[in-house]
Amino acid sequence: MDIVVIGTGGLAREFASFFAKEVNVVGFSSTNTNEFEEFSLSGKFFGSNISPDIVGTNYAVLAIGSPNAKRAVSKNLKKLGFEFPNLVHSSAVSATQLNDKNCEGIIISPNCVIGSNVQFSNHVYLNFMVGIGHDTKFDSYVQVNSGVQIGGAVSVGEGVLIGSGSTIRQGLRIKNACTVGSGSVVLSPVREGITVIGNPAKRLKLPSFDE
Repeated sequence: MDIVVIGTGGLAREFASFFAKEVNVVGFSSTNTNEFEEFSLSGKFFGSNISPDIVGTNYAVLAIGSPNAKRAVSKNLKKLGFEFPNLVHSSAVSATQLNDKNCEGIIISPNCVIGSNVQFSNHVYLNFMVGIGHDTKFDSYVQVNSGVQIGGAVSVGEGVLIGSGSTIRQGLRIKNACTVGSGSVVLSPVREGITVIGNPAKRLKLPSFDE
């Protein structure tokens, strides 16, 4: 399968390396020309104004860490005629069937372990060595970074970002647009739109400045 990778950052470079045997990366699309040249990425650099005709394939992978950016880019590329394959690395172990044709853009990276009856929505990206407990449910545009462990029956809302090395206790609800900071241990539900960090994870309060 020929694909174009959207992004040239660390996530995009990891994807291209991890999935080199599963797909053929024809090139990268990004607004950042420096990264493509600096890291000597394979294929062609297409910039940000692309179409299936320009890149030579209608398959694209969104290797973008920000859920909000991923949502916006995916909708734009969809209008241009791009499709987003579901890709599961050969080293991943799963008790859940991941060939749901009703969802798109699901990426399961190396050495992930997925329990039974896990439900995925569009554009859920699991980075390497992620563990997902049984009966967990993901809404769309969720980014789960490396080394995360999620207990059984967790509900992860749309646009959630879970930082590397975090642990989420079973049965919790992580509501839409939340961020879980790297290394956090989440022991209670997380309200919509907030950032939590620490062990145990607590809401991150940004400093206020008097003008």
